Order: sequence, then structure tokens, then C-alpha cells
Amino acid sequence: MSIYVKVNNTEYPATVNGNLVDRNWNGRDTKTIYLTMSYDAVAALLPDNTPWSIVQRETQDVLDEQGQPTGETKEVVNEYDNSEYSLAGDITDHRDGTVSIKMGKPTESELSAATVTALVGQSITPQRAARLRPMIEQASASLSDGEAAKSPELFPRWADHIGETVKPGDRRSDTDESGVLHVYRVNKGQGHTTQENWPPHSTPAMWTIINVDHAGTQDDPIPAARGMEYEYGLYYKDPEDTKLYLCERTGEAAGGKIVLQYLPHELVGNYFTAV
Repeated sequence: MSIYVKVNNTEYPATVNGNLVDRNWNGRDTKTIYLTMSYDAVAALLPDNTPWSIVQRETQDVLDEQGQPTGETKEVVNEYDNSEYSLAGDITDHRDGTVSIKMGKPTESELSAATVTALVGQSITPQRAARLRPMIEQASASLSDGEAAKSPELFPRWADHIGETVKPGDRRSDTDESGVLHVYRVNKGQGHTTQENWPPHSTPAMWTIINVDHAGTQDDPIPAARGMEYEYGLYYKDPEDTKLYLCERTGEAAGGKIVLQYLPHELVGNYFTAV
């Protein structure tokens, strides 16, 4: 088997070793890449935040219907994205024609710091970030649904405010069954005091998921969810059977909206048509 590192659609023969807890670099997960090139060439090839992947190429025998070799061979290629190893570390010239570079994953604290910097424009202390958080949540109330769907991290987390009184139209963030964070809106006539066993993702009678981040076309369907607001004429992808469905109903015009407590595959023939 031959191993290559792929950068900018070009493959370079390489050897790659991994270290899940690199004690020489703050305990982060790292991969060391050995390449046959100069120190300067490696530094230019893999700076911070470079998308890269590992490519494995292997020649295998072609087998007939009985599982016997035919005398022919084929190349099997597997590619694995490693772009999450985005930090360029130490580069070492081994003086034998090879140079190694260590690529590392950001630590949790580094990711948190980067998120804070992206939000406020500069690096600040955790204490200052905690003081700013309520202001960020308050400001999120002015965002449109489209903006909200793209930035659920800005909204108050439902789980952090158990016991608060919410009114129709209020928006909170919550994870769905798959652990993905979304923004949910309190339904009309469903104001209530939040309780631990009434999370938005499992109480569609009270909350509607906001998802306007997709065009709703066959090429860009909207991920379906129980209790979400569906629009006639748009396409949805069911998370359970992963199939595509068109929201339509006799007598209803495209553009009309309805909140449904079921997934598309459960309402075929009534509100959805399988595509």
C-alpha cells in the first residue's frame, strides 16, 4: 500500500504517524507527516488551516465470479480528510532528504478562545465572556428567522433556563435527537413555564424548529423534523429514511405553511409525496 498526502489536489508520497495525546504540544491530538522535500517547501505546503487529506493507494487482484484471480489487477484508492489537524507545528529536517511536519488539532480551550474572538473581535478572559453572554443573547432577539437559523449559538440555551416563563414567539436553542443545535420558537397559544421534561425538540406542540437555511429544492432540500413548520411546494429530506419528499396537499397552494408533528414518511398521501 502506498500512502500520500493530498494538498491542493496534488498528492505527495508520505509517511504519517499519529499521536492522540502529544505531551510535547499541550496534549493535543497530532499527526506527523514525513515528506521528501526541503524545509521551506514543507513550510509553504502546510501552513495553518490548510485543507489536507491522506490518500491510500493499493493494487489488488481482480477476482472472477468464483473468487479466483483473473490475472488482472485494479487500483483501490481511499481518501481520508484530515483538515481538522489544522495547526502547523514543528518542522524537522532529518538530513536524509526527508523533512517532517507536525499537524495538530486545536484543543478545546483554543477552540473556545477562537469562538469568543470571532464573536467580540478580540481575545478576552473567560470571566469577561461570561459577563457579555447575556448581552449577546439579548441582541439575538433582533435577528430574523433566517439569521437565527444560521447562528443558533447566539440564542439562550433552553436547558440553561429551566423554570423561566416563555411566551409565543420567544426563541431558544436546543439540540435535536442527533445532537445538532437548532433554534426553536414557542408556538401561538403555547406560552408556558419551561420544565426539564419538556425540551423543544420533543414537544412539537409547544415549539417549532426554525430552519430557513436551505432552499427547499430537490438539490437543496430542507432537513425535516417533528413539529417544524412546513411549506407547500418545497422539498424535505426525512432524517429517518433519508428519502426526499415534496410537501403538497390537494387544495393547498404553494407557499402555504403548516406545522406538523410527524415526519414526511409518516404522512405520505396526505401532506407529502415521495420523490
